[in-house]
Amino acid sequence: MKLDVLTLRESDAWMRVIDHCAPYDFYHLPGYHALAEEAGEGAARLIVATRGDHTIALPILLRPVECDGLAAADGEGWLDATSVYGYAGPLCSPQEVPAAVRGDFQAALAALLHELRVVTVFSRLHPLFPQRSLLEGLGEFAVSRTVSIDLTRPLDVQRSRMRATDRSRINRLRRDGVLCQEDPDGSYMEDFFRIYTETMHRVGAAERYFFPRSYFAGLRSVLGSRLHLFVCLRDGEAVCGGLFVACHGILQYHLGGTLDSALRSAPMKLLIDEVRLWAAAQGLRVLHLGGGATSDPDDSLFYFKKGFSDRTHDFATWRWVVNSEMYQRLCAARVLRDEEHRLRALNPHFFPAYRGPAVAECGVDGNPQSAICNPQSVVAPGELS
Repeated sequence: MKLDVLTLRESDAWMRVIDHCAPYDFYHLPGYHALAEEAGEGAARLIVATRGDHTIALPILLRPVECDGLAAADGEGWLDATSVYGYAGPLCSPQEVPAAVRGDFQAALAALLHELRVVTVFSRLHPLFPQRSLLEGLGEFAVSRTVSIDLTRPLDVQRSRMRATDRSRINRLRRDGVLCQEDPDGSYMEDFFRIYTETMHRVGAAERYFFPRSYFAGLRSVLGSRLHLFVCLRDGEAVCGGLFVACHGILQYHLGGTLDSALRSAPMKLLIDEVRLWAAAQGLRVLHLGGGATSDPDDSLFYFKKGFSDRTHDFATWRWVVNSEMYQRLCAARVLRDEEHRLRALNPHFFPAYRGPAVAECGVDGNPQSAICNPQSVVAPGELS
């Protein structure tokens, strides 16, 4: 099996590979990975395995690992791998991959990652693509659910699958004169930035979700006509908005938000319904709304999205310890550092554990002390509304 590792300097070759493996989503695009790389999330790579007529492509972000507490000889040059914000995971062509080819790919991938000194791999997989079979046997998977609307159904059938109370709320919003419109020129992008930032403050999102203005400008630059901004207007004022991205028949709800002052009327429900109608008219097949803010089946955000459709999908995150010896050393070093600073792990299930958020133990007066690591919300794409 031949294995190549492409960087963003080889974006044309990157595009040829994913075009060959189509369908793909915008999360696989080199331009989208460039935004992540510019934001300091890691060095973007596309691992391409070929054998005969078969191609498997895996996009990742490589990050240096902090090795406080390890001996200098052991603690230099280690990396871990993650994925971009969104649903990426491996692509392949043709879609049916024989067991022998999968085995060769996995062996070659393991050898490459050991050579690169990669300790762990974490990747969000795509709920609409069959990817897990390519990775079965490498690490483990944590599974939750996402929601989508089947746009190939007749419009009245789509609407019938909505929660009755939501249909009533949407009708009321229309009667009250709330308007939803697409903004192809980006004239409401500054309003959307303000709405989105206010939403992040309201939900207590982690710092990483407070995207700067340059991020939204970058999205428009790299996604072009794939990117669609929709806003709801009440008396001419933008009160909620959402960014959606179309690729290979899939419309992804990427980011969204609502002004605090408009929460009670829930204009986001109208926005999603109008986007559904628009997307169906464009001939798109799926409106993917994403999942909840957590994996809890009673998650309120997941409940909100289930109001639009009863169709759900398995959403898996892939977690693989490539170098178990170094992983244990890193975790042990992290525990010692936390003990030294009187910190405790916020989420015992966080992966990799050596990157997990920590909060301060309570002081003698019962008040928490300052933490080195801020608590990190686990919020999936399109779910910040």
